[in-house]
Amino acid sequence: MYQALIFDLDGTLLDTLTDIRLAINDALKAAGFSISFTKKECHSLIGNGADALIHRALKEFDTPENFERLKKEYMPRYESYQGNHTKPFVGEKPTLEFIHQRGVQLFVCTNKPDALAKEIIHKNYGDDLFGEVRGLNEGEAPKPDPHVVEAFIANHGLDPSKVLFVGDSLPDLLTAQNSKLPLCLCLWGYGFYKPELLQECLYVIKKPKELAKIAL
Repeated sequence: MYQALIFDLDGTLLDTLTDIRLAINDALKAAGFSISFTKKECHSLIGNGADALIHRALKEFDTPENFERLKKEYMPRYESYQGNHTKPFVGEKPTLEFIHQRGVQLFVCTNKPDALAKEIIHKNYGDDLFGEVRGLNEGEAPKPDPHVVEAFIANHGLDPSKVLFVGDSLPDLLTAQNSKLPLCLCLWGYGFYKPELLQECLYVIKKPKELAKIAL
C-alpha cells in the first residue's frame, strides 16, 4: 500500500483538452495568426506549462514579439475557459474517493498557474480529497523540476519509498525520475506513448479504476 499518490492534472485528473483548444485557437485568431488546431493536434501542445504551449503553437512564427502578443491573448482565455468543458475522466473521482477513504494521501503537482489549478480542482473534486494542490507561481521552475514534489514529501512527513507519481506524459516521467519516485502512466491522457516511455514506467494503466489495485 502506498502512503501517498502525487498527481499531474491535465490529462491525468481532468480532461482539459477541449477548453485548452478553444482558448489557443481563439487567442491565435485574436492575435492575427492564421493558425488553428484540431483536438488531436492539441495533444502535442500540452506539457511543461502555458509558456511551452504558446511556443509550440506559434511554430515557425515563434519570436519574442509574437510570443508576448499571443500570450497576452491566450492567458485570459486559458483561465476563463477552463470551467466550460473541463471534467474528471470517467470513473476517476469515485476511484480516488475510494483510495482516499482507505488512508492514502493525495496531492496535485501541475504546471498550471497555481490559482487556476486550485480553482478547477475545487470545482471538480471539492476541498477534502487532496491534501495539497500546487500549481506554478511566478518565478518558479516548472515540472520536471522536483521542488514541489520534494516539498510535499518534506511538509507532510511522507516516506519517499511509499510515494507514487501518477501522470500521463514524458514531463511526468521526468518529474518522477528527478524526484526519485516511480511513475504510474495513465494511457487515457495526452502523452505520446512510445515504447521507450512505457518501459521506464513502473505501472501502465488504461482505466482510472485500475489505480485502486496499485495504490492499496
